[in-house]
Amino acid sequence: MTINELQRMLIKEIERLTQDMALVDQRGKAAVLKGYPQALPVIPVFSAMPLEFDETYMDAGVEKDPFPYFIVRADTVEYQAEDKEIGASNRARVLVAFAIYDEDPALQGYFTLTAVMERVVKRFQSETALGPFFCSRKMNLAYQEDDTFPRFFGALEMLWYLPDIEMEDLE
Repeated sequence: MTINELQRMLIKEIERLTQDMALVDQRGKAAVLKGYPQALPVIPVFSAMPLEFDETYMDAGVEKDPFPYFIVRADTVEYQAEDKEIGASNRARVLVAFAIYDEDPALQGYFTLTAVMERVVKRFQSETALGPFFCSRKMNLAYQEDDTFPRFFGALEMLWYLPDIEMEDLE
């Protein structure tokens, strides 16, 4: 099992956990939380531009809108790291960064962001396994310090234990 598989499984699980939440995109339309491994995909600015430039295109409201989204980023991966609780282990520090959009002047986006992150924390506090991987129950939440209204950002830091790699016979 690789770190890429852990990222794919986490994305699928977080999307499943949040599929029934009331989220919106930057146009105010209902949207689902979409996950990406490591970083947002590169979106060419003029990817939907017609071959012949037409000024009315610029007012058509066509834009690539990733909100709401989250990124599952592997920060560090250690093999055979010493762990006081379980001995030598393979582990990965994973950062899940969340981005929510909400134009409500009452800062409802902050509460929505917190609800999303707490849903993920609750899932992995109560059941630490995800396929062949398991996580530490020690987790950290962080919020962006700057005011970026109507965009709200937060992150969840987790420590995941990876399956051991078997040594081959050296005969």
